[in-house]
Order: sequence, then structure tokens, then C-alpha cells
Amino acid sequence: MIFNGPRFLLNPRRSWQIAVDQPDRSSLWLVAAALTASIWPAAAVVAGHLGAAALGVQRAEVATLRAAVGLTSVVGGALVFAPALTLILLWSTGAAHSHLAPRRAGSAAMTFLWPVWSMGIVLIIPPLLGWGPEPGELAWIVLAALIVIRSCRREALAAMGVRRRWAKRFMVRFVMAFVIVFVAVVIGPASIARGALGVSTAALPDLPGPTELPTPPEPIW
Repeated sequence: MIFNGPRFLLNPRRSWQIAVDQPDRSSLWLVAAALTASIWPAAAVVAGHLGAAALGVQRAEVATLRAAVGLTSVVGGALVFAPALTLILLWSTGAAHSHLAPRRAGSAAMTFLWPVWSMGIVLIIPPLLGWGPEPGELAWIVLAALIVIRSCRREALAAMGVRRRWAKRFMVRFVMAFVIVFVAVVIGPASIARGALGVSTAALPDLPGPTELPTPPEPIW
């Protein structure tokens, strides 16, 4: 059974593990696991912008466009980031002289992907305060990097077979690649899309006001 109700939605890591155990369905489970990881940030970004419009702190048309861009970037980013994270793990462990099997790399990637995407719930806060989406995205990438660093310290040595002498090199390479790819597939496209739609929060230049022409004197008859 592919979808198992709430358990599937709340435990995508288990879904990923089933994927690597069933090669004939691996692509389907890969997509499903990435989508479940994006549920909370997708809901947060939509609720934040639409809530801002309901509270009157943002114009409805601007909030709607920002919500659409945020939803697309979060869901699309998860679909791209899931396989990218697997490749990053393979590259990082190889550089640390550890031979991580591709099947195990997929399962290990979900260990990082689920908590990182869950932190995207912070996207709901800035719009409700009348700010743009950029502070939420900045907070998300900072929290994501901290989670990855903490997870590397806990998981790298045992779960991925990285020896202690190579642990620091592994963590530095993995965190740097993680941040670069995260910005490239999630934050960067969202910022570009908002700019193209004209709903970015960049300050507009001060334009001169309308010039008042002097009125002619009243005629003297």
C-alpha cells in the first residue's frame, strides 16, 4: 500500500526506507517522501501571506502573489532538493573516505530533509507582522544549517560510517554544499519570481510629486 493515511504524512523517513527496499517503486516513493516533507512549510507560507491580507497589513493582490510564489518554491524545492541531498551525501562521504551505499544515502538524506523542511514553518511569522518574506527565508536557512550541523555531529560517525579523523572535513563540505543548494533551489527562485511579478519588498525610489502650476491672475475689467 503506497499511502497509509496520517502515518505516511507524519513519517516520510519510513516512506523513503520503503522506497529503497522496493526498487521498482523507488521514483514514486522519492516524489511522495519529498512532498510530505514540504507540507508544513507550504501551509505556513500560504497561511502567513493570506493571513496578512486578512489582517490588513498587506494588500490582497500582493499577498496572493507572494503566497503562490512561496507555495511553488517550497514544493518544487523539496522535489529538487531530495535527490540533490542524496548526491551531496554521496559526494561528502566519498571525500571523507567513507563508502556509503546509494540505498543508505537515500535513507540518510531523509534524516536531514524532514527536520530541515519542518523548520520552514517560520515562514508564517514575518508576513503577519507586516514584513516581507525575506526575513522568514533568512531564518529558515539559518535554522536549517544549525540542524544539519547538529545532525552531522550525531549521525555522521555511526550512521554514515565516517571515521572520527574525517568527521570535521565531512561536516564542512556537507554543510557548505547543503546551504548552496538550498539557496539555489528554494530561496533564489522565490526571490527572482517575486521580483519578476513586482511583489518584492525592495524599497522603491522616491519620485517627485506632481508639480503645481501657478494660476494666472484674475483679469481686471
